[in-house]
Amino acid sequence: MKYSPNKIQYLFYVSILLSILLISCNKEASKIDDSNKKPIFPRVVWVENPMNHAVISWNNLMQSEHGKVHYDTVSRKGSNSKYSIVTDASRFGKVTIKKMDFQERVPEAYYYHVELNELKPNTKYYFSLENDGQFSDEYYFITAPDEIETIKFVAGGDSRLGGDKPRYAGRTPHIDRQNVMKLIGGLIKTNPDIYAMIHGADFGTTADWRHLYWFFDDMKYSIPEDNRLLPYFVSMGNHDTEIGFIENFYLGENNINEQIAFSYYYSSKVTNDISLITLNTEISLTGVQLEWMQEEFPKKRSESRWLLVNYHKPAFPAVKDPENYKFKRVRENWVPVIEKNNVDLVIESDGHSLKRTAPIRSGKVDNKSGITYIGEGGLGAPLREPDTTRWFLKGGFASKDLHVWLIEVSKDSIDLKAIGIENQVLDNYKIFKK
Repeated sequence: MKYSPNKIQYLFYVSILLSILLISCNKEASKIDDSNKKPIFPRVVWVENPMNHAVISWNNLMQSEHGKVHYDTVSRKGSNSKYSIVTDASRFGKVTIKKMDFQERVPEAYYYHVELNELKPNTKYYFSLENDGQFSDEYYFITAPDEIETIKFVAGGDSRLGGDKPRYAGRTPHIDRQNVMKLIGGLIKTNPDIYAMIHGADFGTTADWRHLYWFFDDMKYSIPEDNRLLPYFVSMGNHDTEIGFIENFYLGENNINEQIAFSYYYSSKVTNDISLITLNTEISLTGVQLEWMQEEFPKKRSESRWLLVNYHKPAFPAVKDPENYKFKRVRENWVPVIEKNNVDLVIESDGHSLKRTAPIRSGKVDNKSGITYIGEGGLGAPLREPDTTRWFLKGGFASKDLHVWLIEVSKDSIDLKAIGIENQVLDNYKIFKK
């Protein structure tokens, strides 16, 4: 078939137009793909030595060849090439996606973890995250101090649901968790000497991506305008046992015993005067973990003025049946170690209420040498009514309130304040050095 010159010219222009459109579409698709590589959900985890080490973690929505942290002790906001140190992700991969995750329409995602070593104590570290040329905003955190007169922590557990979409994971948005996150953000602004969050576990309804995605998304409400991130001491609860927890909460490989790297029990030398021991109630309370406790507790006790312990299921529950084996086994196996080593404060979760026990030793109230247990999980999970008639709550405090504990540790005392959702003090108690 022969075409006239005009027809040939027409086809030529059409082909050019189609080529331009194809190139434009490819460029637009590339832009969409590149934006999916942008880092989201930045977080900082402290493990054994928060004075000199931190794990920086994040996610993105498209696989990248490179995950990097660019960091410095001075702000380089807007000038990513000026950060003095660049560190590659030591652990990364695709987040496990289950059928229900697809049904709830959370996007597929990838996780990245970078370990920062040889950090200086009590120093601001500014950083920007990178995936294949796509950068996050600049954030910063402060390393733990070696010597300081006072230091503060926030503590609590049972965050559970969350999100700001009309429907997700079979639930409506969990405004309570978002409001607690806002409370924490406000506390950071008014208390610049808060250094970390001690989280008592149950971050989401499960550790599947459809739940962790919304927990990480809700963390934005706790970030002040200056983009300061509060490092987390991470523990594991009964709602955290899926593979997503291991994928998204990494303790690092340089500063943790390989035998317990994914068992989520560890000790932290927070400052030269303060140690925190994190335990795991979701694995065997005896065996290897108990043997480790029997060695680690006296070691940390001897080298620390203050010794704190954090775990999920309580030895002295304010809500659930204390004689249930889940709690009785904590009393039988762990409390003797806690009492033998004269722990100064124990932080528990799981009950979805607020509680502070009377000082306890040998199964009874002991105001002279007893140990105080606080909790018990009020970061957003549906609240329950505590039983204030229990012997260990007489002389203590309990209520059905969303809250976060503000813990101030000084040379001679630990000041405990339970802060309610309206920023009101619900309970105030002081522990003096015995």
